[in-house]
Amino acid sequence: MKMLEYIKMMIDNIIIKKPVIKVLLTFVLIAGTVFPWTGRGTAWASDPEDTMLMFVGEELDVLSIASRREESAQQAPAVAVVITKEVIEENGMFTLGQALSQVPGFYMAQKEWGTRPYLRGIPDSVLFLYDTVPMLSDMTKSVHPLDEELSLVPVKRIEIIRGPGSVLWGPDAFAGIVNVVPMTGKDLNGVETGIYYGSPGSFKGYYMNAGYDAGAWDGFISIIGREDEADDRTGIIVGFWGDNNGIPVSPDDRYGYERSNRPHFIEIVGNHNIGDSVTVSGRYSDYTRPYSMADQEKNLVWLESRSTPVNFIKLEAKKNVDPDSALRFTGYYSAINSNSKVIDLEFSPSENTVYSELIYDRDFLSGKGLLTTGAAYRKKQVDGAPIWDSYLPDYLGMDNETFLPNITEEDYKTELWSMFGQYSHKIGKTDISVGIRHDEHDSYNDSTSYNLGIVWSPFPEWMIKALYGTAYRTPFASQLIEEEKADLEKINTVNLKVAWQPVDRFNVSLSGFVNHISQHIKEDPYAGLSDPNHQKIYGIELEGRVVPVDGLELSANLTAMDNSGPDETYHYNDYTFMRPDGTLEKHFVDINYPFDTGPDTLVNLMVKWKPADNITAFCKVRYFSSIDAICPRCETSESVPGAWLVDMAFTVTDIVTPGLDLNLYLRNITDKDYRVPGTYSTIDGEPFSVQILLKKSW
Repeated sequence: MKMLEYIKMMIDNIIIKKPVIKVLLTFVLIAGTVFPWTGRGTAWASDPEDTMLMFVGEELDVLSIASRREESAQQAPAVAVVITKEVIEENGMFTLGQALSQVPGFYMAQKEWGTRPYLRGIPDSVLFLYDTVPMLSDMTKSVHPLDEELSLVPVKRIEIIRGPGSVLWGPDAFAGIVNVVPMTGKDLNGVETGIYYGSPGSFKGYYMNAGYDAGAWDGFISIIGREDEADDRTGIIVGFWGDNNGIPVSPDDRYGYERSNRPHFIEIVGNHNIGDSVTVSGRYSDYTRPYSMADQEKNLVWLESRSTPVNFIKLEAKKNVDPDSALRFTGYYSAINSNSKVIDLEFSPSENTVYSELIYDRDFLSGKGLLTTGAAYRKKQVDGAPIWDSYLPDYLGMDNETFLPNITEEDYKTELWSMFGQYSHKIGKTDISVGIRHDEHDSYNDSTSYNLGIVWSPFPEWMIKALYGTAYRTPFASQLIEEEKADLEKINTVNLKVAWQPVDRFNVSLSGFVNHISQHIKEDPYAGLSDPNHQKIYGIELEGRVVPVDGLELSANLTAMDNSGPDETYHYNDYTFMRPDGTLEKHFVDINYPFDTGPDTLVNLMVKWKPADNITAFCKVRYFSSIDAICPRCETSESVPGAWLVDMAFTVTDIVTPGLDLNLYLRNITDKDYRVPGTYSTIDGEPFSVQILLKKSW
């Protein structure tokens, strides 16, 4: 009780100014002392096979991305969680964005073109992996596989790390890592088919998963097709670039009425495994997402579309050198053949990546020490990357009959050589790890990343983690073009996590973090690239779970953040004039606005009820605080208020016949009206929607 009172006192001192946080903390702490618990304690440090996860409270598969080896999420030298397939289905997680929105630290920002991720107050800062292959692009930082372009139907689990991971995963493992792990023939020996339908918008889809386990080898394939609802806004600008002869379409031909087509998505995922020695896997995706854009101040609406599918084929091989060591090889080829359309102007950039990696693992002292060391090479070719340095709405009005926005399409290639190593050692009840990585770049400055982790379990029911890590971010395409040797954005992060699980039915954890960011540059549609900046972001993350009676699980998590540092500064080209000799002269002005951290408070309150073995009901109440809508043209900054939203999911298995399951997902069931920041102005938040999924296992 003294320890409990001490923690409560510290929390009061840290966040006494946030009443909603105090209410949640009080609930979690009281629950641990009031409910009449039964069950055994969890021996985290002494039982490395125990994979009970603090976030969901279920027995889970192991984590593989923290140390490049399988280990429990609790023992990993990282603030890590794993979301299993069962949780994905029962908690109503239809997209990756919906799954991450239930994890502390993550905010999924709605945009016209999809979802933009924030992690611990940093936008576009997560390294997304699919089967350990990066799903990002150097052409733009706004490619995120968070919506219908990536299905969770063939996914076995989602591995998540909050904190830098560049030592083992290279550049762009900046604020965190998300690895989507697909199923194999070991997970599904048979066929599963499904169809779904949703409203409003009559969106629909289908899928088929097929797997086969032959013992010595196994294989898996998944085919998914989806058609989403169309954007309901009407574009009033139907032409602008025309034949692109250097001047825009005349105002008389510029305006009309045009509606978006329906987005469509196709995805194929597969793998073939020969024991644990050789794996060949791949992914094919093709989609088009039309959407509308608007500038409310200028009363302009126009249509755009985007397609940035990430396709790859990967080979993995493993060879045991002796009982204590092994060699592992990974090689892949990935391709992004994009297609983007802005009104009547189309771009078709492409990005091709070749990657190879060789890792050597060795155990020491009867398994108490583990060395992981390796080398990697990456070559990337980018063709036709579009680089904008103009604010598009300024050019679309009727008063402009002369000028087009300044857009260039650039080709470039980069090479990256890396060497890395990490050593972990167990001393009594403490695990210590240390790692280093050096990246040698041909197109931008070299970098060296470090990490240090201490995982200590002084008592079976307590787990304490102290972690330090650094990471770097790959420059934007426009940075590489403008700077001969671009400086890399760097982050230094300190994490401290304390977790307490006195019995199986109750657990709680409190994490604190501090991010120091330097050489920060932002690419913004308002004004191009910002000046280098620095920022400090600090916050806490609280997670708790309680099972008061069999079949009923209550869980909650909370994130609270604050930041300090200079405003973003841009040298903005506010107007251009033509000299008598025909040359163009640009005029620049400095504009400033705050660093964009998204909402500073996030809350998830969740209830899962299983009245019968084949029935599950799930309800989530989520909250995000007010958000600044950045508007450098406005005399005053606009802020949209926070919102409380309610989602529900119902799962019924073995309906009528074994293997026939029904899932019902309800979003924003109160149909709350709310606004969120868009690209050029605020946009409507997602309304009420319902989705029904019917699937059959054969």
